[in-house]
Amino acid sequence: MARRSRSLIIDADSHVEEAEECWAYLEPEFRHRRPVVLERKDVRPGKGPYVQDAFWLIDGHTFPRPYGHGALMFGTPVTSSFAKGKKFSRASQTLVPPAARVKDMDRLGIDIQILYPTIFLDTLALDIRFEAALMRSYNTWLAKTCAQFPNRLKWAAAIPVRSAAEGAAEIKRTKKLGAVAALIYGTAGERMLHEPECDEMWAAAQKADMAIAIHTGWNMQSLLNKMDSFYCSTALGVMPSMMGLFSMLGGGILGRFPKLRVGFFEAGADWLPYMINRMERLWEVYSRNKWPGLTKHRPSDWLRGGNVYFCCEGDERFLPVVAELLGDDHIITSADLPHDEALDEAIKKIHERPDLSDRLKSKILNANPARFYGL
Repeated sequence: MARRSRSLIIDADSHVEEAEECWAYLEPEFRHRRPVVLERKDVRPGKGPYVQDAFWLIDGHTFPRPYGHGALMFGTPVTSSFAKGKKFSRASQTLVPPAARVKDMDRLGIDIQILYPTIFLDTLALDIRFEAALMRSYNTWLAKTCAQFPNRLKWAAAIPVRSAAEGAAEIKRTKKLGAVAALIYGTAGERMLHEPECDEMWAAAQKADMAIAIHTGWNMQSLLNKMDSFYCSTALGVMPSMMGLFSMLGGGILGRFPKLRVGFFEAGADWLPYMINRMERLWEVYSRNKWPGLTKHRPSDWLRGGNVYFCCEGDERFLPVVAELLGDDHIITSADLPHDEALDEAIKKIHERPDLSDRLKSKILNANPARFYGL
């Protein structure tokens, strides 16, 4: 067998555009509420306001919601003009079958891809039990799908964080199914992640040695409802990630669960120096005045402790500063396939950057994501 001349390239965050197959494993109690696809026939397909002409109907509500307050846009269902206009095939977008995605990975020079959902970027149901059931069905389907290419396709499990008991149970279940991370979105619904009610989930993740992946997304509906366009909700989508970072470093989660690994995805990394400098300055001022609610350790202590990873984009201006702050061992990157803003050139851009050492580039593309995900 020929010897490999390079390290494996690991894409730390790409996506599934969900198809109807994802709901095949709903428990009998919830099958009559199975999501269905609706298509608009009264508009001419095209760009602009009519590019999204297919929607999921879930408990009487449609997703995505491309207009008005609370607007979000995504490429599922893939029967929409939006999805059809992408450069990736329907099969590659949905992983039905997964061989189509692997073919795209080969074309882009990606050896291993970690898959995240798309539809759960929004809160799909007021009923917490039903949303948890949707996530269980999706996770079961994705586990079986990735098992067809176990050396190429890995996956992060969608975790129902609005119920700590449901969330902890799903962390335990999906770890056994082969998940390499537990996906959350910066808040536990309307609660901050560091509130004591959530500790059951972090305890389960630490015991299972399961990484926590905080991805951009809107689990706090009251905050999303302030956003009056898709541009607004995407540009400000870093806000829940900032809240999640505070919970981990300033809210004491890593103090209570010091072996937990946590990563931040699709929000970039340029905001980390600003956020850490702000948290550090306030921590110093408030600790002198002995204000309550402060953690024993400085926020930056946990960055040096090796618990925190950031997924960068290849063209971020302050990446060398982030590397200095985090250390070379805790930066990773992604292609974000097959989303509209897919960063399939991110790996090439990392390779071409003159301000990063070859050693750091190799770590970003291989050793660091392998360590975070436990590959």
